[in-house]
Amino acid sequence: MAATHRSCARFRDDLSGFADHTLPPRRWEQVGYHVAGCDSCRNEVAEIKRVCSTLSAGSRSTAAPNDLALRLQRIAGEHADAPLYLSGGDACPLPTRADVRRRRMVRGGIVATVAVVSVVFLALLLAPEPVRVTDPVREAREQYSLSVTAVSVNEAVGAVLLAYERGADFGPPVERNARASIVSDPERVSERAAIGILDTALRGDQTHTGIQRVWISDGQGRFHASDVEVDEVAGEGASLVVLDRRGERFMSWFVPSSGCCATTAPVGWTFHRFRGMDQVAGRWASVLEARDAEDYPVARWWVDQTTGLLLWSERYDTFGRPTLISGFIDVDLGHAELDADRAQTVSMDMVHTDQDAAWCEGLAVCRESLAGLPLVARASSGADGRATQRLVYSDGLRSLSVSWTPGVLDADGNTLVLGESRGKPSVAVWQAGEGVVSVATNGGAGLLAQARLELPSESPWEPSVLERLQDGLLRVAGVH
Repeated sequence: MAATHRSCARFRDDLSGFADHTLPPRRWEQVGYHVAGCDSCRNEVAEIKRVCSTLSAGSRSTAAPNDLALRLQRIAGEHADAPLYLSGGDACPLPTRADVRRRRMVRGGIVATVAVVSVVFLALLLAPEPVRVTDPVREAREQYSLSVTAVSVNEAVGAVLLAYERGADFGPPVERNARASIVSDPERVSERAAIGILDTALRGDQTHTGIQRVWISDGQGRFHASDVEVDEVAGEGASLVVLDRRGERFMSWFVPSSGCCATTAPVGWTFHRFRGMDQVAGRWASVLEARDAEDYPVARWWVDQTTGLLLWSERYDTFGRPTLISGFIDVDLGHAELDADRAQTVSMDMVHTDQDAAWCEGLAVCRESLAGLPLVARASSGADGRATQRLVYSDGLRSLSVSWTPGVLDADGNTLVLGESRGKPSVAVWQAGEGVVSVATNGGAGLLAQARLELPSESPWEPSVLERLQDGLLRVAGVH
């Protein structure tokens, strides 16, 4: 009997194949010869055939016995991929190769779906949030100050305005009146003669060193005052150092000579020159006054009688009250030492009339003129990988700073923010599609309103899920 069992072991794994005729012919004959002489294996084959017959004839109302699955597993031996479980009430044919392939495809599809969902979730998680412009008026005024400083349009004033917006401590506001040392009556001069004087004065093509004091209005009739150390070399540039209330350096710049800007009189302005002379920082100066269409003074300039250098200037509101005052309290002509190595450089690309606009970012069009002012400088930047656009328009007397940056205006649901304060640039900031446009000017609310009409109009924007998904996939791919 022991010998019989050892002999049976050689054929037991092939009994199932013998029963359903799936063995190769030669092997089937060998197993058949053994089965014919072995009662135990013959009974096993008969049982296998009975089970298969039962499975094939099974219906939903029949349930396989619990011990049947265990017996089938023993019969299948190591060829079983997984334990065989038969659900009561279902037909239970053995799986075919097509069934196996189909199950593998289903499992593969599930894995692929999980992978896609994971990538989408990761992309949305990594999608950068749109930049929120949270303090639009301050940022617009900073851009204005940087712009007018960079193009050398009364750069000391621009430097102090920027330092003020960035938190410089200039001390408590003080009283300040317009200069009252003029005692003679003015006489009308031609626009051409006045522009000739101002063109020389505002360009500052004189080598000099000194200290300028700048008073900026607090909006309530008083002024914050700051001193600026100025060293300018004709044709090279100027070093500017803004001092705080303790006389310590707060910010510094080196501004290269730009050649900006050809002075043009605003429409309706007339010019008057005082017959007398005045002294500024120990130097004799002639005084030129500009009046608006209603004959109210809007500005005065004190020009060095010998060199034509601008020594002092004042701007006035419609009531004749000063809103901005700047001038030398100490000056030495013909001497200067530039501090270009240690100072923070402020620069923009000067724009020429024959230059194309391929550089224009964000805005549909970067206009050659805006509200009657010519485009004089521009800068495209992206310190954090985002393209931005800055434009400066100026006639030498009035300036417009325009900026575009991608992002969302964070203004409690508003798409437009306005800022108006005596002595500071007038500001408008609004949402224009997927970017924020800001405009700041020293030309007043009228010039600001005109500029807004020529720029993209307001339109709300919030990035869609599809846009966020696209940005996130680009980040996953390492594009940005």
